[in-house]
Amino acid sequence: MQRNPSYFLLLCVLLVSSCQKLSNVSEVDSRDLSYVINEIETVVWALHTADTSMNAEGVIDLLWPEASMLIDGNRMSYEEISDGSRQFMKGLTLFHTEWNDLQIIPVTENAAISSFIFIDSIVNNQGSITQAQGPNTFMWIKRKDEWKIIFGDADHYPRNQ
Repeated sequence: MQRNPSYFLLLCVLLVSSCQKLSNVSEVDSRDLSYVINEIETVVWALHTADTSMNAEGVIDLLWPEASMLIDGNRMSYEEISDGSRQFMKGLTLFHTEWNDLQIIPVTENAAISSFIFIDSIVNNQGSITQAQGPNTFMWIKRKDEWKIIFGDADHYPRNQ
């Protein structure tokens, strides 16, 4: 089947035009979503503050009610995370954690991913010290101008001295 040469010319023009439009859209999206990085960084450090001050309610307040987490291969519901956080924090005298290599990926204006490497040193009420390190990833969702965690993943490994 033979095509008219103007058909191919039109196809090439449309292809180039489409590529230009896609390129412009991705540039605008990246620029427009840069504010999300600042917003997520603020809530990530609020979570860090809640952890280090052993404020279980502050941690829980940064979770949506349908949030879940995968912690060391164990899936936990919002209720399990909430109850576990309260119980865990009650049993501590010190919670020192460093969060390094924070990366934030805006997905949309209402969704973002944060990841970092944590190094924990925790002292319980009996004086036992637990040290661990590992990766942590959170999926954040924004509703009514409020960012909270919808999903998290954390793995704890023995701390390298």
